[in-house]
Parts: sequence; C-alpha cells; structure tokens
Amino acid sequence: MNKILVIYPGFPHYRVGIIEALMNSTRNRYMFFGDKKGYNNVKPYNFKDSADFKDFPSYKIGPFYFSRGLVRYVISQKPDGAIVHSPPNWISIIIAAFILRIKGVKVFNWTHGILTNHKNLKNRIYFVFYKYLFNGLLLYGNLAKQNLINLGLNKEKVKVIYNSLDYKEQVKLRETLSENERQRIRASLFDSPNNDQLVFIGRLTVQKKLNLLIEAIKLLKDENIYVNLLFVGDGDQKKELQSQIDRYKIANQICFYGASYDETQNYKLLSSSDCCVAPGEIGLTAMHSLMFGVPVISHSDMNRQMPEFEAILPNVNGVLFEYGNAEDLKEQIKNMIKLIKAKSNLQMRKDCYKIMDEYYNPNFQVNLIDSIFK
Repeated sequence: MNKILVIYPGFPHYRVGIIEALMNSTRNRYMFFGDKKGYNNVKPYNFKDSADFKDFPSYKIGPFYFSRGLVRYVISQKPDGAIVHSPPNWISIIIAAFILRIKGVKVFNWTHGILTNHKNLKNRIYFVFYKYLFNGLLLYGNLAKQNLINLGLNKEKVKVIYNSLDYKEQVKLRETLSENERQRIRASLFDSPNNDQLVFIGRLTVQKKLNLLIEAIKLLKDENIYVNLLFVGDGDQKKELQSQIDRYKIANQICFYGASYDETQNYKLLSSSDCCVAPGEIGLTAMHSLMFGVPVISHSDMNRQMPEFEAILPNVNGVLFEYGNAEDLKEQIKNMIKLIKAKSNLQMRKDCYKIMDEYYNPNFQVNLIDSIFK
C-alpha cells in the first residue's frame, strides 16, 4: 500500500467527507500534516488520536506563513506521493514540496488554480508557480483548468476534482422532511407562508451583495408579486440590510433566522424553501443547497465567481443573472419560480441531486486521487 502525504495549513471541519474517505481508502495510506487548530479562523476537523495525523503549528511573519517542524520532518520521509494545499506565500509547504520533488516524489497541489481569464501579472506568477513546482494540480472547477491551459499549461497536468461536504450524512437527510413539516416551518417563519420562499445561507457580508436581493424583492412587490426571503446566517451587514428592508416596507416578507451550525436544522430550513439565492460569489452554498434538492440562483460573471458555481446548470437546477443587476435578478427569480412550477417537486430535487451525486462528492474525489497514486 502506497504512503501518501496530505499537507495542508490546517484541515477545515467541512472537509470531513473527503478526509474520512481518504482515511478509509484500501488502495493507499494517507497521512495528514497540518495545524490541529486549523487556519483562517475556520473550525478545524478533529482527528482525535489518529495515528495518521501529525500536528505542525502554523505562524506568520509579515505576508508569509510557516508550519513549525514540517520541513525537518519531510526531510526524514520518503513517501510514494504527496498532495499539498498551498499558495505561493506558505513558505514551509513550498519548501517541503520542493524537497519531495528532489527526492523523486510525485507532488500535486490541491488548489483553486486561476479563477479569472485575465492574463495579468498575478495570474502569470501563479502560472509559473503551478507549472514548475508541482507534477500536477487538483482543481475545484473546469474554468480554472481552462484558464491555466490558455496560459500554456499542459492539460495532462490538471485534474478537476470538484469539491464536497459531509456527503454521507447529507444524503441520509434527503427526503426526510414531510410536506406537513415543511409547511409548518414556513408558517413559523412568515405571516404569509404560501408565498414563494427564497433562502440565503451564509455570512451576511458585503461580498455577498445581499442588498441586490432585497432590491429584487422590492421590485417584485412593485409588480404585486410577493416573495418571502429567509436569511440563515449572521454578519456585519445585518444592520444595513435591516435599514434597507425598513425603507422598502417589506419587513413582513423577510426573516433573519440567525446563524445555524446544525446540519439537520440547515436541511430543514433549506428544504422548506423553494430556491436558494446568492447574488455575490457562490461557493459551498451552491453545493449545500443542491445537495438537499433546492435549486440555486447566482450571477453569471465567471471572473467574480467561485468554482462551485459551475454546478448550477441554467434552466435545469437553477438560473443565472447579470452581475450587479437587480432588475435582471428580479426577472430570473420570476423565471426560476416558473421553472419550479413547470416541474414536479420530485423532478426538481432529482435535477439538483444529479450533479452532486456524479461529481461533488468524496467517492468521486477519492477514486480520482487513488488513481493518480496507483
């Protein structure tokens, strides 16, 4: 059995699905190296007392990051392969990757790649970094792959691995919400629960462009179309959003539920809604919603999107609107409502599940990784 090192700054808790799938692989043994406290203020995955995890605490000097003891440990190792997750400023991981390459070890960087099609200096620096330091890349999306190919990277060096959440547990929740319970939840949130219900789940931040969504709700009301909107999450934009809602006199159509970290409750809140809307960049929110059979609306500017927006298939499991255009968002909400009513609820859920079950899951990911290091 091959020994494969997986070197990250830290492992976020939402990587539970792929981490445990790799730990249970029967083809390779995966060893995880990173800071047990996580990074970027994201709750870390708990490896408990696993012999397959080694803790390398991280620290920062200026714009550069380091993992204490990582380089020294890697010098003593001769694995059969390695996966790293590193931008150019995580110095310890870069040095570790370089040492492994010198030893003849195949090293892949699991990364976003290049998310825009701009041929600017930043993208060219990243291109050089990816091309010369690693044997290959594992990317979250096809557009990032095409951007790198357009800059001159050999397409054989790039594998699209997509993304995943806690797939196994999420699948168990599917179809467990009865219609009676769904209606009860809607009635507990809104005075008019028979209105179509939109949901946003995530942090309430400027980047999410949630003011556009409230603007669209107001524009729909001006056409005598009344739509409810559920916010699941908290953030520094809540007061500004509440002020906008008060100005538009639509408070009875909006519910701020607050942050929710319970996956069963998130399932119920999402599944009680007709559609999830993310007017700014959409990432894991798209997967979260589609996993539970709820279609998604987001914007169409690929240079301002996260890779997961590729899971939205227009007029199948969602629709896209023109970036920053509240009028077009209003129209696409109307189109989404028509699309939902034109299908059975079951068919819409199946159309959402399909791409998740084919690509955005740990089974697809671990099979791809295993094949690289066979």
